[in-house]
Amino acid sequence: MLGRRETHLISSTAARALLVVFPMLGTLPIGALAQVESELDDETNVARLDAIVVTSQKREESLQDVPISVTAYTGDIVESAGAADILSLNGLAPNVVFQTFGLIPNTPYIAIRGIAQGDPDPNADPKISTVIDGVYIPFVAGTMLDLYDVERVEVLKGPQGTLFGKNNIGGTINVITKRPTDDFGGNVRLTVGENGLLQARARLNTGLFADDKLAAKIAVNFRQYDGFSTNIITGSDLNTQEVSAARGALRLTPTEDIESTLIVDWLDEEVIGPAGQTVDNGDPRFLLIPEQARNDIRVAAYPFDPSATTDTQGLAWETNWSLQNGGTVTSVIGYRELAYETRGDFDGFTVPDPGLDVGRVFDSEAFSAELRYTSPESDVFDYVAGVFYEDSTFEQNNTVRIAPPVLSLSLLEQDSVSYAVFAQGNWYFAPNWTLTAGGRYTADEKDYFIDADLFVGGQFVPPSSFEGSFNDTWSNFNPRIALQYEPTNNLLYYASISTGYKGGGYNSRGTIAENVGPFDEETVISYEGGVKSDLADGRLRLNAAVFFNQYEDVQGGGTRQGAARAETVTTNIGDIETSGAELELQWRANENLTLSFNAAILDAKYTEFCADVDGVFTDGSPEPNQCADAEEVSLGGVPSGLFSVPTDNTDFDVANSPESSASFIVDYFQPTQFGDLSANLDLRYTSEYNSFGGRQIDALIRDDVVLVNGNIALTSPDGGWRVMLFGRNLTDEEVISGSTIAGANPPIQFFQPPREFGLEVSLDF
Repeated sequence: MLGRRETHLISSTAARALLVVFPMLGTLPIGALAQVESELDDETNVARLDAIVVTSQKREESLQDVPISVTAYTGDIVESAGAADILSLNGLAPNVVFQTFGLIPNTPYIAIRGIAQGDPDPNADPKISTVIDGVYIPFVAGTMLDLYDVERVEVLKGPQGTLFGKNNIGGTINVITKRPTDDFGGNVRLTVGENGLLQARARLNTGLFADDKLAAKIAVNFRQYDGFSTNIITGSDLNTQEVSAARGALRLTPTEDIESTLIVDWLDEEVIGPAGQTVDNGDPRFLLIPEQARNDIRVAAYPFDPSATTDTQGLAWETNWSLQNGGTVTSVIGYRELAYETRGDFDGFTVPDPGLDVGRVFDSEAFSAELRYTSPESDVFDYVAGVFYEDSTFEQNNTVRIAPPVLSLSLLEQDSVSYAVFAQGNWYFAPNWTLTAGGRYTADEKDYFIDADLFVGGQFVPPSSFEGSFNDTWSNFNPRIALQYEPTNNLLYYASISTGYKGGGYNSRGTIAENVGPFDEETVISYEGGVKSDLADGRLRLNAAVFFNQYEDVQGGGTRQGAARAETVTTNIGDIETSGAELELQWRANENLTLSFNAAILDAKYTEFCADVDGVFTDGSPEPNQCADAEEVSLGGVPSGLFSVPTDNTDFDVANSPESSASFIVDYFQPTQFGDLSANLDLRYTSEYNSFGGRQIDALIRDDVVLVNGNIALTSPDGGWRVMLFGRNLTDEEVISGSTIAGANPPIQFFQPPREFGLEVSLDF
């Protein structure tokens, strides 16, 4: 594969950008570590950027020493004023998109370097894995993270198959929450804002007790938001949210060599909405929607209020045992429960009622365990090796009211088991040179059961109902190799080849046996080169990277005739290539001013995409761009006379893949006689992109936009209190947050909040 010419032609634009950047680094003065947060060096009186410690390679190390493209958000950034959940980070990191999943408000739609998880259902494993305190989260709906009590969020770009396992072919979101501190203290934050925003966050640390062997912490978060839209039919507010959450942690240090931390968390969330805007596709039913809902993006028309309730709780128990040889044995045990109910109207019309009214009731639990050994750091060779086990089960009831006489019910059950063994080592084979190599073998098994029933006019329809049990296994070996050269302590060049794997599975939307699956695994091989540098005596940080990814057997949506309607089911639709370049820059201009700039370019394209995607079935006659033989549709094994016609869709946009993106952040600090005055302004630019994917329709395109946020704060001289005024979307842009389309129905758009202001008061003790 390395010999293929296209592998070396990563991206001419990306390559030229890095050829300009890399040589510049040798001409600039070299300094210390840096990141957005900063400090004043006591000896030199030079304002320098702080170092950030990350765990992206299963050991604590400086962000600048990791030969991986990683963006690390500190707790202050993550918990910035007005931030509610992980979507608040959208636009800050280059080539990373956080958006919603249309009518499924408890599910994020995350994309890294052009690869996104395109299915919110539990059968479809995530393509971007989420790890919280070392515990893998198996279901996409469980990853709409509420941002409170967070130490940092690490976004690892590109496949991380060796150390983080399956289902991260696009990247990994690694979340680390705050740990108990040695000293007693706490914090209370109260926030009020427009559209009924009320939020209270609090954290209390006990400090050391029980002969200094224990320390504990508890944090709580309560938020209420009245929304920014209205359902004109029911009169209800939409895009509302009520959240109650708590997290507790207990750290035990029985000896100097052993530290064990238990973290438990709980969250209850209720969302009414979102508010969808139906786009006119020529269907006469569009004119039956109330006029105000057709013309005002803040007004929707639903016969009922869409909703989502989510309840989740779990624990993460990490124990570290430092051995006499300097190595560390680590065990991480995780357990999670997730339950939710969602209901949405997917046809976009007010008549018929009901019309494609979809409800889901979901309940799950997951257990995982990882045991690993991290060798002591060495000048010759060090490594990390371990084993991993995960078992997750779920049950889901689907209710689809297709039209007034037609009702589809299905019961889904699945048990997934995964085993893995992994290792990665660093060989320091010459001065300033390091060779990193590793691999992971993963074996997955899924047992799936479905009972699907169709009713017409209240009468059971046996020919279009079925039940069945399915079982399949998948396995894969994911190697990684990287070479790094570090001519000084402040300059690092690296190149790597990584692989990733996403297991196969079954379709939860299949209402006939032929649509259940299974679909096959998806794989990727990724090539990346980059540089990390700390310049200008530690006041400037400049990191850059280029990449080229080849995805094969991509899992995506195709349409098949179901028991009563066209169904979007997951299948292996083809191949994707992505390439691009990224630049991250932070500069401590002086003691009072810090500037940050990120930029990225991306070329994401299908190299093969042969599938029926429009949900319109024919008599089998040839169609334009047909790329395979028409397939006769069978219902329960009986030919129906309809034909699915695969077409060449390689010209389609890859979802959530803007060709260019950038952000610019200004942080200003000024001491006064009343306290410390600080101000922050951030601008986030994203070029237009398809916010849904799988269909080439203008209404699914999110326009290019610059979003502006800012705040100004006053902190008391002793740091005991802070008052902050903040604003989000200051230019009041009307921008899509997500979209959806079901079969031959019209597209539905969902919008981000309008301009909003708020006030936050924080007390430390």
